[in-house]
Amino acid sequence: MVQAADGLPVLFDSGVRTGADIIKALALALALGAAVVGVGRPYCYGLALGGVDGVAHVLRSLLAEADLSMAVDGYPTRKDLTPDALRFVG
Repeated sequence: MVQAADGLPVLFDSGVRTGADIIKALALALALGAAVVGVGRPYCYGLALGGVDGVAHVLRSLLAEADLSMAVDGYPTRKDLTPDALRFVG
């Protein structure tokens, strides 16, 4: 695993807005050695619109979308998602 200075873990926290983004970020994070993928704005939106229940709804929705994306793409579990899942285009 790639580590930051002084053995601190690497975090991936940029542009994660959907369940599909979570899956891409997890695969990329694994390739780069990140230990955590952060989800910033979506839970804040949920908090602003619905308080604690709004946050719970946003997180459940993101997890459901991530599970669906993984299943459709042929990755039944998180362990099956590896850096090889990435397809670079450009």
